[in-house]
Amino acid sequence: MRSTFTGFTTAKSGLFASQRALDITGHNLANVNTKGYSRQRLEQVQSTPLKLAGGQGMLGTGVDTTAIHQLRNEFLDYKYRDEATAFGYWDAKADGLAFIESIMNEPSDTGITKVIDQMFESFHELSKNPNNITTRALVRQRATTFTNSVNHTYNQLEKMVVDYNFEVQSMVKSINTYGEQIARLNDQILRFEVDGSNANDLRDQRNVLIDELSKIVDIDVMEVTNPSTLGHKQMVIKVGGKPLVYHNDFTGLEAKQNLKKPFDGMDKSIHIYDIEWADGTSFYKSENVDTDVDKIGGELGAILTMRDGKDGKNKGVPHYINELNKFVKVFANRINEIHLKGYGLDGEAGRAFFTAKGISTPTGAATKDADGRVTSVDATVAGLGNINASNIRISLDIEDPNNIAASKEKNLLPNDGSIMLDIVNLRHDQGMFTEGKPEDFIKSLIGTLGVEKEEAGRNADNQAVLLNEIDKKRMSISGVSEDEELANMVKFQHAYNASARMMTTIDEMLDVLINRIGIVGR
Repeated sequence: MRSTFTGFTTAKSGLFASQRALDITGHNLANVNTKGYSRQRLEQVQSTPLKLAGGQGMLGTGVDTTAIHQLRNEFLDYKYRDEATAFGYWDAKADGLAFIESIMNEPSDTGITKVIDQMFESFHELSKNPNNITTRALVRQRATTFTNSVNHTYNQLEKMVVDYNFEVQSMVKSINTYGEQIARLNDQILRFEVDGSNANDLRDQRNVLIDELSKIVDIDVMEVTNPSTLGHKQMVIKVGGKPLVYHNDFTGLEAKQNLKKPFDGMDKSIHIYDIEWADGTSFYKSENVDTDVDKIGGELGAILTMRDGKDGKNKGVPHYINELNKFVKVFANRINEIHLKGYGLDGEAGRAFFTAKGISTPTGAATKDADGRVTSVDATVAGLGNINASNIRISLDIEDPNNIAASKEKNLLPNDGSIMLDIVNLRHDQGMFTEGKPEDFIKSLIGTLGVEKEEAGRNADNQAVLLNEIDKKRMSISGVSEDEELANMVKFQHAYNASARMMTTIDEMLDVLINRIGIVGR
């Protein structure tokens, strides 16, 4: 026969279980808007029953609460972080390409193509009126506008590289900050869970940090069993195949400055941040962008691509700077080749139309015969071949409009405009570039940029949709539903009341047994 007070113990276990379940429900409701919070649930099992004598079976003894678990799906966490890395990469790359497109500003009334058109129109006007000083001044003005436009475009693109460089340093700091915080939480979680408890709220904080880290860089997250911790699992987060975090041990990254010229035609070196592990092992080098960036991914991978990508599979700002330099060099040299053969109003020939900043009037650029006729030209003499988008300017000679060469023959001055006509014909020279005439080169460059931007934007949009869908699935499991929690609150309240009523009933029974039985006859 069971003890008279066994019923009290059974009812008490139900009372305590319902009370704890209500506490957890309140905790869930309090965190309904907390970022990263996973709803919690009380795990309950039947208490060990009593075996009744005489083969009467077993008698239940109530309920035991075994653990407080958080509802979370590890596979969805993995998928979310994997897609977050892809989204971070494509979103940052799309933003960068869109900014390049805004700098290029094509097609528009102020873009390079329009400026070139206006310059050729002034050349054409001068070919018809070679001795008109007003038209000559217009040619000088339009040419200056062209060089200023190209210089400005180059400077804006170069500034992008510098800005991206500082962003690399900032992102490395963010990675280290997240890594340090995760390592500290790992230590706290292990200390809390060593007795078998679940550090649910600390795990939520850690998961939020891991989610944020996955947007910056591609990570590999796993939990491994370590015998030294009595079988408790330890978290490992790898970046680029090497542990950034191993339980409470954090190995940071460092942004190391190295003097480099990140793209062709740069007249000075700048400090470019490569990335190393704290032990000196290389993590990323700018010259290896096409191989190293694949293992990085995320926003950092996109920033490195945009800062360092030249002419390989990962095209960034340096690629478009190099293309702009290529255009300017060929275009300016072709005009110079023709202009060097012509004569200004003063009867002098051999003057370059364009030159590089810092280069004075070139000597030896044109070879003349005994009569002063130009017989050959060398557009690479005295630095003319080093013209690029950063340094192009009209030559000092052309600052005086009278020195603009319009005539092929000295004896045809001042009414011959055939040199200018030859320059005008360059506008339609299909052999100037692989892509065709000058306008075709610019259109091809802008077209390639547009395709790259659209692809990045489309991929970013697709990743955003996928990321949102995965997050919805995660929230359907981990998120707090107010309606569900309120229903649970009522359910647990009734269970609490029922257990309390059971205790009251047993109390009344014991009162009769103890205080009333045997009173009659005293």
